[in-house]
Parts: sequence; C-alpha cells; structure tokens
Amino acid sequence: MARLDELEFDDLPQEEAHEFEVDLHCVVVLNHRFTLEGIDRSEEEDLAEIRRSFSRDHEAMSSEVSHVGIFYDELRQAANRLALVGLVTRLQHWIGKYVTRCDIKGMKTSAPLIVQLEALNGSLGTGPVPVAYFEELVNVRDSIIHADSKAEWKYKRARAVASCHRNTCGEVELNEAQLKEAIARAVQQVKWYDSRLVSRHLVGNNSNP
Repeated sequence: MARLDELEFDDLPQEEAHEFEVDLHCVVVLNHRFTLEGIDRSEEEDLAEIRRSFSRDHEAMSSEVSHVGIFYDELRQAANRLALVGLVTRLQHWIGKYVTRCDIKGMKTSAPLIVQLEALNGSLGTGPVPVAYFEELVNVRDSIIHADSKAEWKYKRARAVASCHRNTCGEVELNEAQLKEAIARAVQQVKWYDSRLVSRHLVGNNSNP
C-alpha cells in the first residue's frame, strides 16, 4: 500500500512549491513518515524477539505474531488520525487568513472552517473541491478530538463520519490513500483561492498569507 510519505509532490508539474504545500509537508507529511518509521522498527524488533523466544512452539509464535500485528496496526491507525487532524488544522489556518484578505463583512477567522469555505466561494467563486468533501474531513477531525474516534456521537446534535471513514467496530478509520487524497485536495483548493486573490491583488503570488 502506498504511504503518505510518498506524497512528495513529485507528480505535480515542476514549479515552485506553494507555501501551503511546504507547510503541510513539514507539519503533516514528514511527521507522519517519521512516526510510521518508528512504528515499523519497533514492530520488527518485537517480531524478531518472538521468533527467537518461540522458535520451537509455532502455534504460540503464530498467536504472539497476530497479537503484535494488531497492536502495531492500531498505532498506525492512530498516526493516520493525527495526520488528518494536522491537515484540517493547517487548512483552517490558511483559509482563515484568506477570509481576512477578502475582508468579508461579518466573517471572523474564528468561524467554522465550512462557513469560511462557503464565504470564500461566495466572494471568489466556487473552488474546485466541493465544500461537502471538507465537511466530511471536519467530521472526522471532530470525532478524533472530541469523541474518542467514534463513528457516531452526539454533541448538541447527532454527528457521524462518512461510511468511507469508519470501520465495522464503529470507529474512525483512515488509510494512506485517503490521507494522500485529502492533502492533494486541500492543496488544490488553497492554490485555487490563492490564484483568485492574486488576480485581485489581495495577496502576493505564492506567498504565505
């Protein structure tokens, strides 16, 4: 399975990386890579020890290997969830800055991300990625932070994550492909808004807002 750390933006046209891409690469992608590498090393060490300790008891070895595999898969899932939280956090920061640049009447940078995205669409034109897609990411982020990664929970109203982001145990589940897609779409949306702002002379080309 392809990993998030493979998203080096090499498959994009060769041009100067946007500041948002650099931001995500440093804060989300690299951190996620180092975390997974540490998990992989620790798992290999544990598996090697199990093979040494149970070399004459294959049934016990198989049981221990399975138990260790489940444990480390849970760690990888936790890393994926934290990467998604980081992505949505950085996206909200950048979108809030663009809202400020547009000087949208009555709109505060503390407003929910979805409200800000809808406001930018109203001011700059509809971006390439549907707001509904980011709303799904926000639901996942909120579940991870506020509801112990439950697929369904209630806070003032019933909340739930999309079926593609949940497992059979009723918990949030994210894979590498979903993370890569989320990053790519966030970059696409931010760069589109940036280009519209540049055309209005509201922000410098490829500059941190």
